[in-house]
This record gives sequence, structure tokens and C-alpha cells, in this order.
Amino acid sequence: MTISKMSNKREIEINGEDLKFIYGDGYELFKQKIIPNCNCGRCDSHYQSTIVNYKIFLNDLNDIILKGFCQKCNSPVNRYVETGEVEEYQERIKKVRKRYSLN
Repeated sequence: MTISKMSNKREIEINGEDLKFIYGDGYELFKQKIIPNCNCGRCDSHYQSTIVNYKIFLNDLNDIILKGFCQKCNSPVNRYVETGEVEEYQERIKKVRKRYSLN
């Protein structure tokens, strides 16, 4: 039996301006498609929640994670957005990481 140790994934908190910079011209689409489309485990399973009062994180895979609350019931919800493999964002993500000294 082999036990593998999971890596400790590092996340850095970034701000809304960093998120706008990463998405560039696609930021408005992000606001329209991502923010209002989160699943809430507490609400009805057919309810698509809007995430509110969220913090923004960039993980070690260069993906965006929003950690906030369901607008309807105020339960914690997270939204994971795969940005690390999108070539268009990679250079901008590097610049954001550099500002936080976590290259």
C-alpha cells in the first residue's frame, strides 16, 4: 500500500483590479457568466446562486477561486474558474504573481 502525500496548494488573495487585469476584455463576460452561476449546496438543487461578498484567490495552478456566500441563503459557496491553461491569461497572471512576490 502506497500513501502519497498531497501537495500543499498555495493560494494568494488578489483584488478585483487584478481580476480585471487578468481577464482583460473578457471581464464583462466573466461578470455576466461566472458571478451569477454558482451552485449552492443548501438551496434547492435547481437554484443557480449568485456569489456575493466574495474574496478572490489565485491558486498554484493559476486558476481563479471565488470564496463567498450564496445570495439567497447566505451559505458559503465557492466558484472555481480554470484560467491557468488559457494562453491569453498566462502572461497577465505572471505579472499579478510578481506583484505579490510569489513567482
